[in-house]
Amino acid sequence: MIGMFRGYRFGEYNPGCFIICLKTYQELKKRIENCKIDIFAVDNDNTKDEIYTEHKDGLDINFFPAKKSVSLLNSYFSKYDALVIGGDVIWGDYYEEKCPLFFIDSEPFLKTTKPLVLFNCVHRFTPMKDNENLFANLKKRANYIAVRTESLKDELDEIGEAKDIKAIPDPVIDHELKKITKKVNEKPLMGISISNEFVEPLISILRHTDLSKFNVCFYPYSRQYLNLETVKKIKDIFGDQFSYILEYKEPMKAIEMIGSFDISVNDTYHGTIAAIVQDVPFICINSEPPATSRVAHLLRPFQLENQYVSPYPREGEDELETMGRCFHKFNALINNPPKVKHDQLKKVKELIQSHFDDMAYIINNS
Repeated sequence: MIGMFRGYRFGEYNPGCFIICLKTYQELKKRIENCKIDIFAVDNDNTKDEIYTEHKDGLDINFFPAKKSVSLLNSYFSKYDALVIGGDVIWGDYYEEKCPLFFIDSEPFLKTTKPLVLFNCVHRFTPMKDNENLFANLKKRANYIAVRTESLKDELDEIGEAKDIKAIPDPVIDHELKKITKKVNEKPLMGISISNEFVEPLISILRHTDLSKFNVCFYPYSRQYLNLETVKKIKDIFGDQFSYILEYKEPMKAIEMIGSFDISVNDTYHGTIAAIVQDVPFICINSEPPATSRVAHLLRPFQLENQYVSPYPREGEDELETMGRCFHKFNALINNPPKVKHDQLKKVKELIQSHFDDMAYIINNS
């Protein structure tokens, strides 16, 4: 397994990236008898020139320097029977230059037939047409490709030779978390974690929103989005009006913490998933363009694709209009926060199980 399982930077162990790794590892272990799975992740900080290992939440993760990714693909990684690459946003522009392994961008490797190459529910934000050759080669060599949204699937379908591309719900939706025993509170407990990028609009919304019927706790979900900086700024302004958690948690603890809230407000994709899988009503702040948004795709099977706050400007909308729209949507949602029904969740989980079945079938029958 090869991915970006610690996150983009800071060595932060982004909770969503880590849990994708854990879920994939567990599901493939169930399905492939007597298999040995080694886990590798790109070291974006390039702190070392060789592969080194860290132990996190029960997994040994081997980190490799991004600048050596192609040479490792042609040598060390070629000794495996199968490479499961992804998930998350490994097909970003950043990695085209920094870690071409994620695109199997190596002429010698593209001419081989072994090892198998399987892409595990990957994503990209920018158009693929900007680099069609890269994706055409990738399609030729890959034995299996699953992506995260229908829009990405459609775009990839148009590039290169025909291959069955699958759009799969995020594997984390199927992750089983331990049941959290919630405290009985006089008021519903609302947990809020927002990136530092949105702190000023958040402050403005908080000044004009009546949250008196909630106990509100601000907490830092992910280092990647500088959530702790947001918490400190909110505390400086609002003081004891709210409660605060002033430290980052380990990946699984961060995910499980969301399960302790009665309502979750989060502006990350996997933060929203953490609420869904733990049966917590949620408000998602989604900054991705609606047409290609991972959150919209995530919520579509539940008929909730319009039930989020979108600070992404609409056409012809000025900053003040965007702010006003977000304020009204946020206030509407706190009075009736979305929640996923169990039967809907069951159907999505079945799709994810089928995805892992398909990958294991290819590996077992190679």
